[in-house]
Amino acid sequence: MEATSSPVSPSRPGFRFLDLREFADTVQNITLTVALGGLQFVWSVEMGFGSPYLLSLGLHKSVISLVWLAGPLSGLVTQPLVGFLSDNCTSRLGRRRPYIIGAAVVVVLSLTTIGWAREIAGNRPVLAIWLAVIAFYVLDFAVNCVQASLRSLIVDTLPTSRQNDGTAWASRMIGVGNVLGYLMGFLDLPSLLPFLGSTHMQVLTTIASAVLSLCVFATCYNIKEVPITRPSAPAISSLKMFSSLISSMRALPIIVKQIFRVQFFAWIGWFPFLFYSTTYIADLYIANHGGSENEVISDLATRAASLAMFVHAVASLVFSILLPVITYSAASGTSPLPDHPPSSQDTSESFMVSLLGTTKSIIYCIQKRVTVSLPTMWSLSQCVFAVSMFLTMAVSTTKSATLLMGACGLSWAVTMWVPFSMLGEIISGTHGLSENNVQANHIESPRNDDDYMQIADDDDDTNSVPLENIEQNGRKDVHRRSTSSSISTNDEGTSSRSLENQTSTEPMSAGTVLGLHNVFAVVPQFITALASSLIFAFFEHVKGSQPNTAGGQHAMEIAIVFCIGGASSAVAAYRAWKLSDH
Repeated sequence: MEATSSPVSPSRPGFRFLDLREFADTVQNITLTVALGGLQFVWSVEMGFGSPYLLSLGLHKSVISLVWLAGPLSGLVTQPLVGFLSDNCTSRLGRRRPYIIGAAVVVVLSLTTIGWAREIAGNRPVLAIWLAVIAFYVLDFAVNCVQASLRSLIVDTLPTSRQNDGTAWASRMIGVGNVLGYLMGFLDLPSLLPFLGSTHMQVLTTIASAVLSLCVFATCYNIKEVPITRPSAPAISSLKMFSSLISSMRALPIIVKQIFRVQFFAWIGWFPFLFYSTTYIADLYIANHGGSENEVISDLATRAASLAMFVHAVASLVFSILLPVITYSAASGTSPLPDHPPSSQDTSESFMVSLLGTTKSIIYCIQKRVTVSLPTMWSLSQCVFAVSMFLTMAVSTTKSATLLMGACGLSWAVTMWVPFSMLGEIISGTHGLSENNVQANHIESPRNDDDYMQIADDDDDTNSVPLENIEQNGRKDVHRRSTSSSISTNDEGTSSRSLENQTSTEPMSAGTVLGLHNVFAVVPQFITALASSLIFAFFEHVKGSQPNTAGGQHAMEIAIVFCIGGASSAVAAYRAWKLSDH
């Protein structure tokens, strides 16, 4: 079939094979990232309802902080190790799916144990507490295992030119999971779904288990990995494994290390927000209602805090949909604008096709006026977050504080998208760079040439895509397109600006790089925990033994911690802005 951009048939004006390929790519992006949405739903349930549940079991407040050390500890250890191990996995299911499926099963078992800890322990409350605490620890380690594998799967599956789209969809799925997770706090679940459990936590954990299972099944069934084959090698010792991780860290390109540094400063700001935002809102509510806390006021304050975080989740979802429209990726060689506006649709087209054409035209008009690069978007989002954190010192009402939480939704959407997009493009690009032949980027399929159809692309040469793959809505990613990106080398053999000063042109392993990246997002939590503890201890020492019932004073102490995080976020904004130079 001759490559052409003309309509397929007179009855379908403006409809081209390119539209079908875009649809297949979108379906593939959704199925590839939907498991992250299910995982985020589980995480929202844990973060939103874990502390009240542990308190209801009889655990003291002073001990709960030790329980939540499971998060940073698991992220610090699990993600680098799982990344390294999955990079070298030779299972017939692929490299990532065995870890995704196995860890998802552990997540479901942990959630079940948490929800039914009382029933399992019987009349032994101490045993119920121990069961719940251990289950939370196991849950955090399993969640990090699933997350590391899913992030690596995105890098493995998509070509360089589609890494930005894939990570943007991941951010959207995370936003959906967040919204649904916080929404559960406003529903009387035992009354609505009594057959799932007798308590709110039992119903929540059952729903979370079902959502995660369905989402993981959708991803693992539709996304097929190509197993790697290599000669059998002796088992790697733990010492050798850590030594390899350290060597990999030293050999990373300069641009990757700079992204890690941005994340380090950014997450010094994010961890106070994630852990103290609900307390901050609740204390402001108490201060606005007399400053004294009782059972009724405390319940209303908790609801106000839940509402603020729900607004944050909704804002994050909305911005994760809108911001990629005006953002382009220079590293993948993607132009911020198409060569020409979308062709107009004939009036005989269906309503949905006409609506799609109108939407594309609106998007084109927006892109024509406002487009920014990924580093610039990251920098601007950190500026928004820093300003919001500084303003927590000035606001005095829950409505104003809720607006600040919503503004932070923009920054959270970008944080869940841009750094992973940039890393994915760099990792995918080095694999393209390492091949002697461009055709090595294609996953071979045992088909005849007649099984392929030609698809016209406005920007590049004709590409060969298996017809069956398009009919299966992108179930397989057989087209690993090689792009003329800034990751490639030029004719003189010097690397382009995006990988300037790179120490090696060896292909980077997605699991290892993303695992190391997570270390720079986890270590700041320990720094923040220490700093906030010192600040809170200082104010407790100043107040002495006098009881303090002023919620506003508590909120001011948290606002000071927020401001420290805001200052660090300002540093991250500057470093992200400097990434544009590369």
